[in-house]
Amino acid sequence: MGNFVNKKLDLKLVDSEYYDFYLANSDMVYDAHNPSGSVGDCLVVWYDFSNKKTFNDTTSIDNIFSLVTWTGATNSGYTFDTFGLTGLDNGQLVYNQQPGDFNNQGLVDILTGTTLTVPANDKRLILNRVTGSTQQFVYPIELVNDPDGDTIRFCGGFYQGYYKLDNSTYEVLPVRTHKAWVADFWLKKEDICSGTTATTLNDIYPNNKGFFFYMGTRAENKFWNVFEGNNTGCTMTCSPLLGCPDTPTRFCTEPKETEIQIYDAKSGFNLFLDPPHLDIKEITNQFLIYGRAQKTSDRCGGCGEPRDNDLFGKETVCSFTGSSIFVSEYVRKQTDFRNQFLIYGRAKHASDRCGHCGHPRDNPDYGKETVCSYSGDSEVLLELDKNLDVYDNAIGFRITDDGRIGYRELKYYCSGTTTGSTTGITVEEQYSLSGVVKDNQWTRITIRYVSDEVYTDEQLKCLPPRKGKLMIYVDCKLKAVFKNIDEFVARRLNDYHAKQVGVPFNISLGGGSQGLIETMTFDGQDSEDLGLLIEKNFAGTFIGQISKFKFNICDMDWCDISAGCVVSCDDKVTEFKKPIEVGIYFGKLDSKIFTSNMITQLQFSARGSAIKTYVEFNDESLTYNYILIPKDFKQPTNLKDSKNGCLGLDIPYLVLDDVNITFDNGNSTTYSVYRTVFKTKGLLDVWFCE
Repeated sequence: MGNFVNKKLDLKLVDSEYYDFYLANSDMVYDAHNPSGSVGDCLVVWYDFSNKKTFNDTTSIDNIFSLVTWTGATNSGYTFDTFGLTGLDNGQLVYNQQPGDFNNQGLVDILTGTTLTVPANDKRLILNRVTGSTQQFVYPIELVNDPDGDTIRFCGGFYQGYYKLDNSTYEVLPVRTHKAWVADFWLKKEDICSGTTATTLNDIYPNNKGFFFYMGTRAENKFWNVFEGNNTGCTMTCSPLLGCPDTPTRFCTEPKETEIQIYDAKSGFNLFLDPPHLDIKEITNQFLIYGRAQKTSDRCGGCGEPRDNDLFGKETVCSFTGSSIFVSEYVRKQTDFRNQFLIYGRAKHASDRCGHCGHPRDNPDYGKETVCSYSGDSEVLLELDKNLDVYDNAIGFRITDDGRIGYRELKYYCSGTTTGSTTGITVEEQYSLSGVVKDNQWTRITIRYVSDEVYTDEQLKCLPPRKGKLMIYVDCKLKAVFKNIDEFVARRLNDYHAKQVGVPFNISLGGGSQGLIETMTFDGQDSEDLGLLIEKNFAGTFIGQISKFKFNICDMDWCDISAGCVVSCDDKVTEFKKPIEVGIYFGKLDSKIFTSNMITQLQFSARGSAIKTYVEFNDESLTYNYILIPKDFKQPTNLKDSKNGCLGLDIPYLVLDDVNITFDNGNSTTYSVYRTVFKTKGLLDVWFCE
C-alpha cells in the first residue's frame, strides 16, 4: 500500500476459501447490498410463511406457492390422464379404503382414472404437503404464529413438488444454470417434537434425520419389475373361497398390475405397465418401410410376401398410406458375449435346413454351434435397471444432531482390478465441522454452487455436467467448501413418459424424499419396491422451524449473501432475528398524508430494484394510490400507466415527506413516499421509469 508517514504497511490478499475478508472503520458492518440480477432472472423461488400469498390467500397449509416466478417459465396448460399411477406415492392423491370395498375398486379408480390438470399460465413453483396412503407413517407440520413472522414447524412432515413435466413444455425452473445457483434458508433447529408418538420417517431411518432440502427424482421407477400382485392361488379373485387356506391381502384388486395397459395414441401400440419394455420407433426412411411385394395382389407383383418376423419391410405400395410407420420390439439384454464368427461351425447332417457338409468336431472349443443349435445371444429383458434412474439424480442437504451441515448424493462407481471390475451406486457425502448450526437459534443457511465454466444456452443443452465448488454459509460466514463437485443436472426416468408423471424434477423443502416407502399400485405394495436407494438414503426430515426459502439461478458474492446480516468484526455473530425483506410497499388509502403506522394497510412486493418494474392496483375504492420505495433504491423519474415499459399515459403524482419505518425485529428503513394527485377507482398499472 506504499509508505504513509514514514511507516510502511504491506497488505497481501490471500486466496482463502474459508474466511471472508472485509475492511471496516467501525465495530459493526451492516451490508444492505441487493443480490445481483433481478426477480425472475435471478430470484426464481421465494416462500415466506408470513405472507398469505405463499398459501394462495387461503387458510390451508397443504400447498405452498412461490411468490415470484422465473422469467423463462413455460406453461400452456396440460392434462395428464396417467397421473394416478404415481400420484398416490407421496400423497398428492389419497386413498382410504371404504367399508365393503373388498376388491378395492376405489384404489383401481384412482390408479387408472385420475387426470392431472395443469392450468395454463400459472408459472409458480407449487409444493405439496407430503402424506401417504399406507397409514404406517405420520407427517406432522403446523403453522406457528410469531410476532416476528409466521413459520412452519416441521415434526416429520415436509413439502415436495415438481418443476418440470416430461413430454411437455411445462417447466417453471431451469434444469441447468449458466454458472451458479444459490439456495437461502432461515431456519431454527430445535427438538420440539417429542409429543409425536406415531411413526415418522426419522424413526425408520435415524441416519436420515435432518434433511431440509432435496433436489432430483423423488423415487425410482415403481414399474421396474414384473409384479403379479400380493395374492396367490385361490385368493386371486380377492374373495376367500371355501376351503382355501389363503386370505386376500388388504389392498387386493382386480385387475392385477400385469393386466394393465396404456394406449399410446401416437404409435397405436398398447404399453404394459410391467416389463418387458416395448421399444417403439418411428420410421420415415421409405427404403426401410417397403419390403417384398404381396403375392395376393397383381398390382404389387408376385415376388413373395414379407416375412412375419421382419421389423421393417412389411409395407408395400398396396398397404402403405402415410409418410412413416411405427415399429416395435421388446428391449433385450445380451446373454452371450462370444464372437459369433467363432461360435458357428459346420452344419449338422441331421437337418436339411443346416446342410450336409458334416458335423462340428468334438474337440475344438469353437465352432460347435450351428443355426440349428444356437439359441441366440440375447433374451427379452424382464426387469429394468431401477438404479440407472437415481445416480447423479438425487442430492439432499442435511443438518446433523451435532450441528454439522453438508450434502449427500448418489454416484455411479466403476472400479477395475487384475481379476475383474465392479460397478454400482455409492453414497457420497461431506459435512462441515460439528457445532456450526446451533440449537434453538434462528440461523441463516446459504448453499452456493459455482461451476468452473460458464455455459451458453446452447451449451447447456448438449455439453456434459461441469465441475465446481459447493459452498455453505452459516449466518453469512463461509463454513465449508467442497471442491470438484459435479454439477447437478436432474433428468427423467428411463421409461415411458406416461408412467412417470410428477416423479422426476422434484424439489423438497423440510425433508428429503420418501422413495417408494408409501407406494401404492394394483394389489397394494410390491415388496420389491421397498428399501431401495432413495428411501434408504433420503427418507428423513428436518426437525424445527423454517420461515423463508429463496432459490437464485445466478451467482451471489459475499456482499450479496450478507445482505440483512449483522456481522461483528471480532468474528462473532449477534443473535439473529428473521429479517425484513427488501422491497416496495403499495396500496390505496383515503388519507392525503402518510404516517408510519399506516404501513400495515399496504401490500408488500419483494424486489431488489424499483425501476423497470411495475405494481398493479385493483382496489375498487375511490382512494389515493400510495407507493413506498426504499431511499437506497434508485428512484423513478416518472410513473406511467403501463406494465410493459415506460410507455402510455403519465400518472400525475406527488412526492411526500420521507417516512422511517421501524419493524418488529429492530431494523428500520427510510422510504420515499409517492402518492397520486387524484383519487382513482379500479385497475391501475404503475410502471417505474428509469
